[in-house]
Amino acid sequence: MKYEICNINDFDEQQYAEMYRAANEERRARADRFRHEDDRRRCLCADMLARRMLADASGKAPEEIAFTIGYKGKPSANVPLYFNVSHSGLYVLCAVSDKPIGVDIEQIKPFRAGMVARYFTKDEAAYIWGGTTPATETVIDPEICTRFYRTWTAKESYVKMTGTGISTDLSAVAFDPAAHTVCAIPLLTPDAPDGYVASIIESDLC
Repeated sequence: MKYEICNINDFDEQQYAEMYRAANEERRARADRFRHEDDRRRCLCADMLARRMLADASGKAPEEIAFTIGYKGKPSANVPLYFNVSHSGLYVLCAVSDKPIGVDIEQIKPFRAGMVARYFTKDEAAYIWGGTTPATETVIDPEICTRFYRTWTAKESYVKMTGTGISTDLSAVAFDPAAHTVCAIPLLTPDAPDGYVASIIESDLC
């Protein structure tokens, strides 16, 4: 398994024009729909990074890599490899593996306290709150926010690996911070840029 995190500001307009030309019709159409430039850049950078990493891993040229969208929106490529992409803020994360894989990167920012009861188990909630009862609906404590997004990315990466998508009940996807697992599968937490957290999970059991 290999992964890479890139900053969308590391590329100039000429490079983004090249990414646009290299993308397929569906990706170009998606990029054209975005009103904000950062959204467009994340879209094109994700396509470029996945294309390049899959080409490097398979021995093909980047222009030979073709993508299709499968069941419940999970993408696949025309090479015998798995990949997954996530983006948030200024960063795009991509991983490639010979096993089903899921990734998630999130910018650490305030969140609504009610999301914990809605999406997380009692054990996960205890880990997130750390013995502190939220005084307001909007949580801004940096340590609590970091634990929240650490839990969120762990569960989201599992859902993306299995390909079950938004239909999954996140409260049924158990993250164990002590064992560093999700549903008993080991979790990788790569070094992320300051202000971000990332999770990667792969397994041939799903």
